[in-house]
Amino acid sequence: MDYKKILITGAEGQLGFYLYKKIDKTFDVLATSRTGNKKENIVKLDITNYKDVKDLCQKFQPTIIINCAAITDVDFCEKNKKEAYRVNVDGINNLIKSTNLTCKIIQISSDYVFDGNELNYTEESMPDPQNYYGKTKLESENLLLGQRRPFVILRPNTIFSFNKFNFLTWVYKSLKNKEQIRVVSDQVSNPSYIPSIFSAIINIILMNGTGIYNHGSSDSLSRYEFSLKIAHLFNLNKKLISKIYTSDLNQVAQRPLKTVLDTYKIENDFNIKMNYIDECLKHIKMNNANE
Repeated sequence: MDYKKILITGAEGQLGFYLYKKIDKTFDVLATSRTGNKKENIVKLDITNYKDVKDLCQKFQPTIIINCAAITDVDFCEKNKKEAYRVNVDGINNLIKSTNLTCKIIQISSDYVFDGNELNYTEESMPDPQNYYGKTKLESENLLLGQRRPFVILRPNTIFSFNKFNFLTWVYKSLKNKEQIRVVSDQVSNPSYIPSIFSAIINIILMNGTGIYNHGSSDSLSRYEFSLKIAHLFNLNKKLISKIYTSDLNQVAQRPLKTVLDTYKIENDFNIKMNYIDECLKHIKMNNANE
């Protein structure tokens, strides 16, 4: 089967952009985003517009779609449920309806499909999302599960890198600017490093993987512990970090407190090893030595 025609949606997000830049020279890739970016050769595509999705898919004829397009702002989703549904659910449905059954869809899901009450979660654990964002991600999973086509549902956990906006860059920039930050100590996860997600997706493509897979680091830690590691890595002032609890934030959407994802299945099926957080941070430091 030909895997060389790859459509990436959400290619201006932190994961989509990294994937695009890494695989563009190896495969026939069409990168798209809601606004488009001529400078980066990213084509404009609103995945909520069925006609536009259909026209583009008929023209490009992708053999694989990596769907990174999503609204991931959890509180925004809670307050704007119709918009969240249009992008996170209708969007993947449009991609399904616009392609034939031989086109594999790799859907980027989330740890937020779980309730956060267990010690860890395998791919067989029962989903129970606690906020609307998680509900839209679960519904998008269920859309694929009901299809007679090859698919992969990849559930990463607290995605981070040194590019775009994410927890790591927020901590880094805040401390670099000598700003005080409050970080929760009761939200625990095993964060997913973007280069590691890329490696996993490449292995999935090359080895023709299908099914549901968790992704995360080999060790777990709280957001507060993660922020201390970031401060230590870049020699920033840890005293600017205050430890708080999730209840102190009065956020609109409820957060699952412990979403540690078991990664045995993805490691075993594709003979890959998840990194420890310290390894990921050392890799970031090495590649950003001027910081």
